[in-house]
Amino acid sequence: MATTTIALTQPAYERLKKQKLPGESFSDVVLRGFPVLCETAGEILDYFESQPVPEANSKLRAVLLADRSRRSHRKPNRKRKAPFHFPS
Repeated sequence: MATTTIALTQPAYERLKKQKLPGESFSDVVLRGFPVLCETAGEILDYFESQPVPEANSKLRAVLLADRSRRSHRKPNRKRKAPFHFPS
């Protein structure tokens, strides 16, 4: 496979390095972070069928569950905005 050398600033390199998982190359990180844009529903379906199920993140789960209890104490918003209508 052909390779290309690119230049990154130190902050960009550090950010990319933090995203790198064990056993992954920097190319893997870039390809994971910037997937090919899908133009049709069929391409979207093909993309998701080809991807592995992501690993569970226990830290993220804990944050989400902690946030849930906080939301239940909010006052309901009684004022509703009118639905958006496209101009004719």
